[in-house]
Amino acid sequence: MSRSLSGLLLPTLVLVCLLEPRIVKSENILGIFSYTFGSSYLLIEPYLRHLVQRGHQLTIISAVTHLPHIEGAHHIRVARLDQQMQDLLDYDYEFELSKWMEAQFVSDYFFNCSKFILEDPGVQELLLNKSAEYSMVILEAAHTDALYGFAQHFNAPLVGLAAFGSAWNIDFLAGNSAPSVYEPMSALGYSPGLSLLEKWYNLIFITEERLVERFVYLPRQIDLYKKYFSEGAGSLHEIRRRFSLILINQHFSLGRVRSNVPNLVEVAGMHLDAPPEPLDDELRAFIEGAEHGVIYFSMGLQMLDKWLPPGLPELMINSFKRLKQRVIWKRLDKTIANNTRNVYVSGLLPQREILNHPNVKLFITHGGVLSIIEAAHYAVPILCLPLFFDQFQNTKRMEKMGVARSLDITDISQEVVLQAIGDMLNTSSYKQRALDLSGRFHDQPMSPIDTAVWWTEYVLRHKGADHMRIAEQEMSLMQYYNVDIISVLFGRIGFTALIVIVLAWKLVSFATRNLEYRFNLPMVR
Repeated sequence: MSRSLSGLLLPTLVLVCLLEPRIVKSENILGIFSYTFGSSYLLIEPYLRHLVQRGHQLTIISAVTHLPHIEGAHHIRVARLDQQMQDLLDYDYEFELSKWMEAQFVSDYFFNCSKFILEDPGVQELLLNKSAEYSMVILEAAHTDALYGFAQHFNAPLVGLAAFGSAWNIDFLAGNSAPSVYEPMSALGYSPGLSLLEKWYNLIFITEERLVERFVYLPRQIDLYKKYFSEGAGSLHEIRRRFSLILINQHFSLGRVRSNVPNLVEVAGMHLDAPPEPLDDELRAFIEGAEHGVIYFSMGLQMLDKWLPPGLPELMINSFKRLKQRVIWKRLDKTIANNTRNVYVSGLLPQREILNHPNVKLFITHGGVLSIIEAAHYAVPILCLPLFFDQFQNTKRMEKMGVARSLDITDISQEVVLQAIGDMLNTSSYKQRALDLSGRFHDQPMSPIDTAVWWTEYVLRHKGADHMRIAEQEMSLMQYYNVDIISVLFGRIGFTALIVIVLAWKLVSFATRNLEYRFNLPMVR
């Protein structure tokens, strides 16, 4: 018996070694997440759980309520982040924001996120603990720049998570020398960027965003950095350019093809590794009893009615009453569906399992990045009602691929809603293109979560993986933007153009004098 066991043990060990050739040692990792929205924690929770399962020792700084306890990790909970969320929910949001108002609002929000973390007693205790050592610091990539000081404080590589995908600011942090000119951060400046005029418009808008970042966002973050890490402003600018890795919540198959440098890695769908919540018996019966199919309507995890245009909920319920399909509506106030047989309303719904059901024919959504990814994953056509930030860009990409339509949420009627729903349900190409998109999205060499973990451990194995960063990261600003080349190029072109203009002027002058001499024309002075 012992011989048979020993005979089985050796092949098993060999198989394990072949399947897992790169077993890394356990490392201490610090994760700092200033998110106050629950949707962002949906993205990072599976990632953090996998790192713990791989044997790494995690210390996680986060809000109290949104990130569940992860067994094996040490949690430092910052209660004021939850208060920040409540303040945001209580904020009297104006539907029409100017560029300056939006910049001030976002600046205040992220300043408070950084401030609440840095002044938290548990975080301060960690910073003062001279025995604390970390091999990596993982945090939100954009706008909370003061928190980058943790990487310098612990002399650890810096890894970022871009929950809302990439834009020019993420390119800058990663040292990408081919940044996009068609993706401003703000939806206020978005246009598809297809024509030359649109490209110039976006370039101008991005330039304005750079100025806003430099003179509105950064100064307050620099002040926090100086206060809590006792370093000069110049060193923070250096830290901003030292990201070893940035994991981006996007994928090229979803219509966002970019020229990424090696330390920009696409991991869209990483949150899909978490097991979905099951359908309860009542909801399952409602879906499966729908003779003409089901439409799922959700405007996001934490959307409030006061953020919607006045009268929109009433418009939507009156539209749904006229449908032969059944509708599942994610909404806290259930009374809106009173005496409505074909509408099921609930504040908490298992979105992934709903989209995965074959009887669900259409997804009406705000166009948030996680909803877009889930719709693509489960091959469900989408009708978008974008409201904020990246939702407009997400919607345009899905429209371009033929899996979506969009409506202007500020100017719709029942007839417009019903016509859009009818067209999408009765046009087979929407479903076929959704199936094609889903096939492309699934066709990856590794799952998104495995990709994220592999590259994280790659940076750990190679002590920050400096070789992944493009050379421009170590260049001066003038070199980075190729100002020297541009100056030479345009200098030569300008000098040549000047010579051509002078010669042409001389030729015209010579011809004019000849005409004057021949026909005795008066000189024109």
